Amino acid sequence: MSNPAGITLRRITFTGQQAEPAELAFAHNLFILYGASNTGKSFALKSIDFMLGSSTPLPGITERLPYDRAWFAVDLPKYGTATFRRALAGGPFELFPDDVQSANGANAPRLSARHDASNTNNVSQFLLEEIGLGGREIVTEMHGKKRSLSFRDLSRYCIVDETAIQSETSPALSGQYPLATAERSIFRLLITGVDDSAVVPVVNPRTFREATAGKIEVLDEMITTLDEDLTADYPDPEQLPDQHKRLEDTWQAAQSELETARQSMRSIISAKWDASNVITRLKNRREEIEINVGRFEQLRDVYESDIQRLEAIEEAGFLLSLGGDRDCPMCGASPENQKIVHGIYEIERARSAAGAEIAKIRQQSRELETTLQDLDLEAAGLEDRLDDAEAELDALEEQLQGLAPVASTARQRVNEILAVRDQVRRGLSLIEQRTSLQDRREQLTTLRPPSRAERPNLAVPGTAVHEFAQTVSAVLTEWQFPGERHVSFDEVSFDLRIDGKARKDNGKGVRAVTHAAFKVALVLFCHERNLPHPGFLILDTPLLTYRDPIRSKEGPLEEDEQALRNTSLKDFFFEHLSVNSDKAQFMVIENIDLPPDIERLAQVETFTGDPLSGRKGLLYPLRAQ
Repeated sequence: MSNPAGITLRRITFTGQQAEPAELAFAHNLFILYGASNTGKSFALKSIDFMLGSSTPLPGITERLPYDRAWFAVDLPKYGTATFRRALAGGPFELFPDDVQSANGANAPRLSARHDASNTNNVSQFLLEEIGLGGREIVTEMHGKKRSLSFRDLSRYCIVDETAIQSETSPALSGQYPLATAERSIFRLLITGVDDSAVVPVVNPRTFREATAGKIEVLDEMITTLDEDLTADYPDPEQLPDQHKRLEDTWQAAQSELETARQSMRSIISAKWDASNVITRLKNRREEIEINVGRFEQLRDVYESDIQRLEAIEEAGFLLSLGGDRDCPMCGASPENQKIVHGIYEIERARSAAGAEIAKIRQQSRELETTLQDLDLEAAGLEDRLDDAEAELDALEEQLQGLAPVASTARQRVNEILAVRDQVRRGLSLIEQRTSLQDRREQLTTLRPPSRAERPNLAVPGTAVHEFAQTVSAVLTEWQFPGERHVSFDEVSFDLRIDGKARKDNGKGVRAVTHAAFKVALVLFCHERNLPHPGFLILDTPLLTYRDPIRSKEGPLEEDEQALRNTSLKDFFFEHLSVNSDKAQFMVIENIDLPPDIERLAQVETFTGDPLSGRKGLLYPLRAQ
């Protein structure tokens, strides 16, 4: 059954256009990959690591040539069953739901192989989120500098290759000194469940000293530059404050004089503006009078023309009315016998109307003459006012021209004082900068790096490591490891001491067994305390001590290896892993003889190395052309 708190491996499949798919299916319980050398067992382990985000290229073995992709099916606590697909050349992953060995990846989500804590769009963060370790931080050096946890940090706790399992280095460490602090933090996280996000970094003393020395050197260079500027431009820098005060007083007086001249000029300019406005208004009025006079003279001509026309009408009517009481010159009829009485009347009335209109027009003409006389008088007055306004404007202009040199001289004096004052101020600024830099330098020389007491305490809690050591002891007891199996954890070597002996001081075979016990105990320790762990463990040749001392490339057995070989630890080892396979998924890669009843305890996949007997190896040979 699958592990609800961790990752369960289902199968890995290799595909390519030049070969049939090659598949290795894993058991949910104890799984053993058994066989001869050079059959693909180590390649299988490296392929699993590769499909969990390793950036290390896969070995370029001949059998791999026809394959271009790997499919890796797993059961995840949150996502469920999933398959990761990746090119054997490396690069990102494609994610598919369920256990598949072929699919169209056009719409498949892509996961980068590079860890990025800011999102889950990478295989590392995706897997960390699945096992409950997303967003965790670890300390990378003793002064508290931190980085985010990567799934690659956990790989040594779930994938143990042949080299690491027999190394003298602690099972928790890689042996690379720059990585030691981070690797200790990872182990502390696994056995406590607490990461280093709360750690407050302090300054590294070496970095502090180098940074401080660098700052002091820069400050010295800046002070030297300021001294050179002061020496070149200010032979008596101590007199600059008094000189600046005198210049301020002089500048204030000159500024006041300039402001007085400017104020006077502003008053005259304002008066000039008013005079100009008056002249403009007077000239506009003069133009209006000239236009009106022209129009009124035209109107007078019209009046005279109308009067002459009306006088003609009046005269004609008068003449016509004179013959109305005589005999008709045409027929000789007497006036009383003539029938044109009405016409004579109308002529008389027209003559009378013309006379009245003439009187009216003559009245209007007299009024017009009065208006023209008034306009002439106004025009004469305007000319006098214009003369006065223009004379006033000329006088103001003369005053302004008289003030201009005074203002110009005052402005020039102010500018000269400003130039000198600015130069003095620059000198005072240089002195102030130099004093500030010297004060800063003094402060830096008195600073001290953080003491050891201020560093964060990065030790693994004693209770936790003691309980973990007891779990290792219990595992060794289950395996019937020889001796008293008293296990303690050495904080200095960050490794186990078994019955008072450092783990690294044993032979290769014993180191391999005790390394395996360390990793198995950690899986069980985390499971019992509900602490996050990848949930599976792959061990490559943990039972090295049972090798053939003659044929094995590891050479003859040492004394402690021979003592271990004489025990039945091998049988109890497989029995114990089988019993605990409900707590984690265990996989063992071995080439020693397995116990006779191993099929009862585990699923065994055997690589024979013989094409005529069983399965030759992990990858199928090239397809025949």
